[in-house]
Amino acid sequence: MKLRASINLYGIAAFALSAWFAVVQQWSLPEFCWSIWLGGLLYAWACIFAAAIQIMLSAGSLRQACDMRLPLLQRVPQPVFFLGVAAVVVCAGVLSFRLSCFLFGFYGLFLSVFAEMEPHDLFGRNGFINSDFFTPVMYLVEWFWPVAVGIIIANWRDFVRPQPWKRVLLPVEREILRLHVFVLALPFFSMLAWFLLGEAYQTGAIVLLMGLLYLIPKKPADSAGGGGERLQA
Repeated sequence: MKLRASINLYGIAAFALSAWFAVVQQWSLPEFCWSIWLGGLLYAWACIFAAAIQIMLSAGSLRQACDMRLPLLQRVPQPVFFLGVAAVVVCAGVLSFRLSCFLFGFYGLFLSVFAEMEPHDLFGRNGFINSDFFTPVMYLVEWFWPVAVGIIIANWRDFVRPQPWKRVLLPVEREILRLHVFVLALPFFSMLAWFLLGEAYQTGAIVLLMGLLYLIPKKPADSAGGGGERLQA
């Protein structure tokens, strides 16, 4: 009987990158929470951008489908149609971008209370709410970019999935929820890491969570257009 194991080599590379920085720089659990927040935000932005580009590049096939369903569009010149598609895509992308900023800003308010960290004027309970949104983001990019880059590397196939309109309008799907679940799981893994590693439990808990984040295979339905590399044992 053959046992099939799905191994995402990109996930392994992402885990190695993120875990190395977490161990060397001795990240704390609040820092890990904010790095996941950053990773989810940049993943959502990347979904929006990639979907918009995909729609632009497939405007020709989109024109054929529209002509079949709406014969009146056949009278619209090709350049005008492309400009119309571009305008709609830009408007939808800007709307989705602003919505993602609002949602992550709201989530950041919770982190500023339950995962407060230095500098408090950006990530404290009275700091994040009074700061502009992009200053904390740029600070996190400077210090915790490996997690965001790792999430994008491990999930790069998500950016070439079918139905780009769905992604440009609603990028905050299962992967974003999956990232937030790891933050909620922090207390349990912290207790386990403290039991196994003692005072060094924070780094251990972070590495354990990163292993779950990057190395647990997704369901085939989550990987449209091709799953991870398949190895048979």
